[in-house]
Amino acid sequence: MEIFQNVFIGFVDILGYTNFENKLEGYGIDAAKAIETNMFNKLDTFIDQFRRRTSITWIRYSDGFVFYSQDGAIDNLSEMVKTNCMLLALSLNSSIPLRIAITQNTINIDNADSGTTISGRGWSMLSEIENSLNWMGGFLYLPNYNGAHHETVQGLIQTTYLVIKQNFVPNVKFNPPFKQDLKFSTKNTWFLNWQKCFHQDKSMVDRDIKNWWSQFQPHNTDNVSEEVKEKQKNSIEFADYCRALHQASNLVFHSKRSVRDFVLNPNIGTYNERDLPQRSVGRSFISSLRLSQISH
Repeated sequence: MEIFQNVFIGFVDILGYTNFENKLEGYGIDAAKAIETNMFNKLDTFIDQFRRRTSITWIRYSDGFVFYSQDGAIDNLSEMVKTNCMLLALSLNSSIPLRIAITQNTINIDNADSGTTISGRGWSMLSEIENSLNWMGGFLYLPNYNGAHHETVQGLIQTTYLVIKQNFVPNVKFNPPFKQDLKFSTKNTWFLNWQKCFHQDKSMVDRDIKNWWSQFQPHNTDNVSEEVKEKQKNSIEFADYCRALHQASNLVFHSKRSVRDFVLNPNIGTYNERDLPQRSVGRSFISSLRLSQISH
């Protein structure tokens, strides 16, 4: 068993995966397995880019992925936030809704012949967070953060806005739709701002959210469970909050910079909605980005 003390650790899984599996049952075992394989292959393609070009370790675990740093160096957190904001945007662009939890603590990884088992305080925290997220997005909890240290965290908040706080700007409200209350102090928690990486207007983001899984099965928006509709509604409201926060903060995006530069460089400023690329450009650009442009 390997023990990693006070490292950054995160978990990625597919939001509403149980509902998706239930819908696949009607296609038969072979077809359902092929659809699931195709979807996870798509995620593997994205994550392989991060595996090769960052120091973060990624492993497939259960119906998702676990990622962790080898030590507690704060730069590892910056890499995690940037890559997972991009992962959320790329996955939504491929009609796969994800939820992501990140924290810092101790984890134990046991690679036995029967399979990998993960345990420890850090894993317990992630499980509690992940089970409570009822929208597409990411949640960051740093138990040791006190506002007076972690320069990287301050940079992520004040420069890139890739992590944002609840009700960060007066008159712009967001009430996180947790399934159950989390016992974590709000001063130690943030949300991953995937909307910033996506660079699309409201109507297009709304459309992608309402068409989860459409690239992997015949899609009928009228045949969606109430549980999934609630998750979609929550995700749209979060994207609206991110957009309103940027407008209220009067942030400016340097439009001559690429999304790749923006995501991987914490010193680049933020955007104004006037500069967002149109959908016809954005999808092909994101497609090329995910295959060849993610690097240090």
